[in-house]
Amino acid sequence: MNRNEFNLLGGLSLENVCFDPLIQAFKEVRMRGEEESRFYEGMTKGQQLLFMYRVYYDHVNHSPEELYWWSAYFWAQPPKWMALKASFRYFGSEDASLLLESIEGFLKTNGYPSSLEGFNVSRTAMDDDPELLNSFRAFYERFLQCDKVIHQRIAQYIHTCPEEFVQFI
Repeated sequence: MNRNEFNLLGGLSLENVCFDPLIQAFKEVRMRGEEESRFYEGMTKGQQLLFMYRVYYDHVNHSPEELYWWSAYFWAQPPKWMALKASFRYFGSEDASLLLESIEGFLKTNGYPSSLEGFNVSRTAMDDDPELLNSFRAFYERFLQCDKVIHQRIAQYIHTCPEEFVQFI
């Protein structure tokens, strides 16, 4: 990438330029049936943090129901949940970290599976559970507020450490 083009990018445009090649490579790894953890370990620290946040963000930003289901899904995969927490801590404010801790507390307290074995969480569970619906509506509102700060910090990080994300020509 040309340094001048890079310097003109900001916000989600900058994130997309850095994230899109990662997600494409990840999809190829999955299609070939290769080990996902080795792919993840091969990224720079900044790429790992961006990758985990954006995979989560791209799924959960649509609705409280998506936040619910994808949070339970990540929670059922402890290495991914821990990587997501690291991303929230690094890029987010204290509010972002507390939000993820609150979601974790809800999932723990309510006995959600901490592995994919027997994972049977339904996206429609909120239809019959007012407490679940109210909790994740509140979590979703908090997420939308935290997300603005996280995207700003991601852009700052990428501009500060471009060598972790792009090669200049």
